[in-house]
Amino acid sequence: MKKYRLILSQDTFLWVKNNEGLVYQSKKNRVFVFFLSEKIHEICNYLLEIEHLYTVGLTEDELSAPDVRLFVDKLLEIDAGRLISDTDTVKGSVSLMPILKNHENIDDFVLKHERGVGGNIIQHIHVLTFYINGSKYGNDHFYLQTIFPTRHKSTLDAEKIIRFIRNSKNQFLNNINLVGNIFSFPDFEELFHHIEVFKIPATICITASDVLTNKELLKKTDWHDKTCFRILMDKKNNIEHVITFFEDIDTPFSVDFLIFSEQDYLDIEQISATINSNFVPMYNGENIDFFESNVFIRHEEILASALSKREIFKRQATNVNHFGKLTVLPDENVYADVNQTPLGTIDDTVYSIVYKEFTEGKSWFRVRNIAPCKDCIYQWLCPSPSNYEMIIGKVNLCHVKK
Repeated sequence: MKKYRLILSQDTFLWVKNNEGLVYQSKKNRVFVFFLSEKIHEICNYLLEIEHLYTVGLTEDELSAPDVRLFVDKLLEIDAGRLISDTDTVKGSVSLMPILKNHENIDDFVLKHERGVGGNIIQHIHVLTFYINGSKYGNDHFYLQTIFPTRHKSTLDAEKIIRFIRNSKNQFLNNINLVGNIFSFPDFEELFHHIEVFKIPATICITASDVLTNKELLKKTDWHDKTCFRILMDKKNNIEHVITFFEDIDTPFSVDFLIFSEQDYLDIEQISATINSNFVPMYNGENIDFFESNVFIRHEEILASALSKREIFKRQATNVNHFGKLTVLPDENVYADVNQTPLGTIDDTVYSIVYKEFTEGKSWFRVRNIAPCKDCIYQWLCPSPSNYEMIIGKVNLCHVKK
């Protein structure tokens, strides 16, 4: 009887959960979902044993079974593997399952910390966000979902901000967000001078109302070439004035539109197409229907996500939304995610803050490893958990597993 070998490619992910399976060819972004018959379950389990090198032997009789034939044909159709005759088997006719390999894991950092050689942990800081002060146009709830000024009365000390940046500086630190009303911040010229010396891009996140209130001061200020403005639209009727103003002074800017309903989107759809803009859905406790229709992810959206192998590994290891980010609020508390407990204060060492997130935190490594996500074949194709889940009080925002 003729015998064959089925070999999955190194770019192919195979996941089985309960009575379902999924094959994802990450190089060509092709996928198929299948039902696990008893024989297909047996084949998949064999393939998923690391020592079998992503290879399984099949007889001619086994291949003639309808469920096996369909499974193999689908694999070949999306270039997820090869089927070769045993007589054609040559050296190298095996493969390696795509498995996440961490060069350094949390245990490694703990060991280095105990030996007093854990300085490299700082290189995992990519973005720093400072809520430098509050704004009378701020909101004490919006910041839990997106970058938006609070109404906090406190103001961060410029020297402390500068020290925190200096101690966080590494080759991967690529942006500093300054949130609040920069024009009421007492030492903003000194702060910007030091940021310019650091040669790190800075984004000023400010409400449209604060911009329009301080137009003349904004015009007179000599912003360094790595500075851009992120305008947070707090009032719809401000948008035309803001766009005209920034175009006139030739300063880089983008606009965040806060969207609470489909009507909000329709109101700004046309004008948003003319500028660099971002739509930010906002939950207000009463618009869950809007979120279910426009934010919750659907089966077909997951299958169309076109993730690379590297992107899947990232989702397996870290929270893509939060990893590498630290936020300092006006009260000086430092967070990896403002919906979690603080890691320390701006006066603590940056090293101690990052180390605490690595060893005790719940943000940078919050992945989809709890029910119902851990029991779903789409587990690692879904986006990382976001702030929306925390605010809405759901484990996932999904129409597949509830």
